[in-house]
Amino acid sequence: MDRYKVPAAPASARLTIKGSKFICHILPVESKDEAEAQYQSIKKRFYDATHNCFAYRIDESLFRFSDDGEPSGTAGRPILQVLEGNELFEILCVVTRYFGGTKLGTGGLIRAYSNAAKEALKNLKITEKVKQKSLTIKTDYVNEQYVHRLLSQFSGRVTNSDYSNGVELQVEIPWSKSELFLHNLKELTHGQIELIK
Repeated sequence: MDRYKVPAAPASARLTIKGSKFICHILPVESKDEAEAQYQSIKKRFYDATHNCFAYRIDESLFRFSDDGEPSGTAGRPILQVLEGNELFEILCVVTRYFGGTKLGTGGLIRAYSNAAKEALKNLKITEKVKQKSLTIKTDYVNEQYVHRLLSQFSGRVTNSDYSNGVELQVEIPWSKSELFLHNLKELTHGQIELIK
């Protein structure tokens, strides 16, 4: 439930359909800003292309796509649907087209952009990530042991600590376990913890 699939490294593929060249690049991206920057970089590299269509998907609710001048719905959305169908996140897919003189029609464009994305996916190495929730916990030295004990039970970890004013720990917990972790921590410490949002 916390695990999700992401690209392990960039991948690419090339297709020629009725004279048009389609070059697909897939890149791992962790944020909207990174996806937009990588897209601009590819667009600059292939500045002489007819179209640079793309889709990116960071998580379930953060995604974007563009037809970049192709007829509406024929490029960006089909690319996004390929990414969704493969349940991939933190991913940018850009398909660059050099027009070859023959119009492909709506159906032909949808197939061409989808197939370019699918070809690049064949070359893609995929890895898994665990969806984490970051928490900052403030407590005292006596109760710090309970934080560490529960972190080991819940596959969590300390990412930062500050002992200048009591004990302040930044921790990461698998998303689905975070509520139970906090509940158990409050019980063990008799409420002697403070959660800093």
